[in-house]
Amino acid sequence: MKETLFLDANISKIDKKDIIEENKTSFYKTTHYIVSKDIKKSLKKEVGDYFVLDFKLENLFLKQNMLRDELARIIKSFLKKYSKNKKVLIIGLGNDSVIPDSLGVCTTNKLIATNLYKDLLTIPKIALFNPSITEKTGIDSFNLIKMVVEDIKPDVIFMIDSMYTKSIEYLSKTIEVNDTGIIPGSLLNSLKEINKKTFNIPIITIGMPLVLKNKDNLMTSFDIKHILEVASDIIADSLKKILL
Repeated sequence: MKETLFLDANISKIDKKDIIEENKTSFYKTTHYIVSKDIKKSLKKEVGDYFVLDFKLENLFLKQNMLRDELARIIKSFLKKYSKNKKVLIIGLGNDSVIPDSLGVCTTNKLIATNLYKDLLTIPKIALFNPSITEKTGIDSFNLIKMVVEDIKPDVIFMIDSMYTKSIEYLSKTIEVNDTGIIPGSLLNSLKEINKKTFNIPIITIGMPLVLKNKDNLMTSFDIKHILEVASDIIADSLKKILL
C-alpha cells in the first residue's frame, strides 16, 4: 500500500475542461480527471486518466449492484482504448495478513482463472497472481510480477490494491481507476513503478482508500472487515461483467 488517493492531490490546479463529471445520481458520482504534462509536477501525479467513483458509505452496502455496474462501465471505457485485450493478467497487491491492505488479494480470490482452458476460445484468457509482500517472500514484488508478465505475455494488466487517504471524507467511500501505473508492495520494496512503459503493456489500476494517514498515525474504519468483503465483491463482479 504505497498509493495515495488521487483526490488528496491539489486538484484545484487542474483546468476545469479537464474535469468531467461523467455520471451523477443520488447514490454516487463519477468524475473523470485528466492530468496533463503541464501539471504533472505540481500534482505529483503521472500523466493520464483518473476516474473517481465516490459514494456515501451506506450506499456501498445498499447499492452494490449499482456501484458494480458503474465501475464496470468505467473499466470498459479504458479497455476500449486498447485493440488487444484477449489475454488479461489480474494482480492482487497487498498483504493478506493485514485486513486494510488485503483488497487486491480478496478480489482476485473471487475471480476465476481461465488462462489454462485452451479450448475455450470465446472468452478472454484470465490469469491471476498475488505477489504478496517482500517481508513475507524475501523477493521484490516487482521482480515477481516481471517474471509472471514475461511468462504470460498478457495484452492488459489489472492491478488491484488498497490505497490510503489523508482525508476521512474519502475513507472507504471512493473507488479510483487509472491508467498511470502503481508501485507494488510494501515499505521494504524498491520503488520500482509499474506502468505502460515498464512492459509496453497497458496497466489499469483499481484502488480504494481503506487507511487514513494522519501524520505518523494510520487508522481504518471500525467495520473494515465488512467493507473489505463488499468492496472486493463489487470490484470482482465488475471485472466478471466485463471480461466473462
